[in-house]
Formats: sequence, C-alpha cells, structure tokens
Amino acid sequence: MQFIKLPIIKKSLALKLVTYLTLTLTNTSISIAQPFNFVTKWGTFGSSDGQFNFPYGIATDSSGNVYVADASNHRIQKFNSNGNFISTWGSLGSANGQFYLPLGVAVDGSGNVYVTDQANQRIQKFNSTGAFISMFGSSGVGNGQFNSPSGIAIDALGNIYISDVGNHRIQKFNSNGDFISTWGSIGTANGQFNGPFGVAVDGSENVYVADLFNHRIQKFNSS
Repeated sequence: MQFIKLPIIKKSLALKLVTYLTLTLTNTSISIAQPFNFVTKWGTFGSSDGQFNFPYGIATDSSGNVYVADASNHRIQKFNSNGNFISTWGSLGSANGQFYLPLGVAVDGSGNVYVTDQANQRIQKFNSTGAFISMFGSSGVGNGQFNSPSGIAIDALGNIYISDVGNHRIQKFNSNGDFISTWGSIGTANGQFNGPFGVAVDGSENVYVADLFNHRIQKFNSS
C-alpha cells in the first residue's frame, strides 16, 4: 500500500496563513442563505369548506389567491394568501364544471383557471370565480386526446402544456385549447418518457418535465 506524504507546514507559516485568512474573512462580505420560516397552514381531512381529501395541484394568481385541486373531493377550492376560504366549485361527474379526480391546476395572466380533469380525460377552463368557460380533450392517443392528463403549466404567451401521463408525452395548446404540438414517447432515451407527471415553464419558455418512472428531469425549449 502506498501512502501520500503530505508537506509539513512550519509553525511560522501556519500563523501567517491563519492571519491572512482572518483578515480576508473580516474584509469579505459573506452572503448566508436564510432559512425559510413557517408562516401558516390550513386544512384538515374532510369534505367541508376548507377541508381536503388528497389535495394535489396548487396554483396562485396575481393577487395571491390560492387554488387547490382537492382531488378526491372532486372540486377546486380557492383561498386568500392567509388560507381563508373564499369559494369552491365542482362535484363528481362528467358534465361541464364537474370533475373526476382533478389533479393539476394552473392560472394564466388573465386570472383564468385551468384544471386537468384526469379521469374524465379533459382540461377545463374557468374564470377566477369558477364559472365554466370551455373544455378540450377526450380519451385516446390522437393529438388533443389524453390518457390521464396530470401536470399543467402556462407560459407567458398563454400557451398550455399538459403532461399526458399514460401516453408518455407532453402536449402544447393555445389558450383556447387548440392543439399546437406534442413530443415524447415511451422509453429512456433523451426526449422519451415513462410516466411524465409534473411540468413547469420558466420565464424563457423552457419546459421542464418530471419523468416519473425514469427518475429524472428533462428540459426542453418551447418549440
């Protein structure tokens, strides 16, 4: 076995080194990240206003209001930033404004609320008070069709990105729900997915995807 012989630092040199480091640190501004402090919490298990049964997706609007996809209660709940209940909409079903496992929720720049209605294989759009506006999607593998849509994100132009989990792809739509493009297939190569679940868009319109069963995150440009 070979050992690496380290140089011996003389006492005088060590004192000079300590002095230098002390002066350097004294005259250097060090930025230390501050810990996050707990502010508040709200919610308990149940089906009354302000209670949850598997809260899943969450989004905020420009006024700081909070929208929660209360998945197993098949509804959306709206709160202010302090967690005070404002309103709720939705019930179990397939009619407009009803849900079957709403998972993802996102808010655009105009305050419209989009919900991935997973088991109904569609996306629903509402205004900020929960009034139904439109919907798009159906069950299938074609463009604009879904197999368990889950994650949702909206870019600065109002384009909508949906993680189409069971079809192992991302689909992109305009704010009216018109299909624009899609990418991905099942696999492990770059650009392929195995259960893409979460999706997010940054200020430069790069798209990030949580590739669930491939245990990785993938980044794409908006085209």
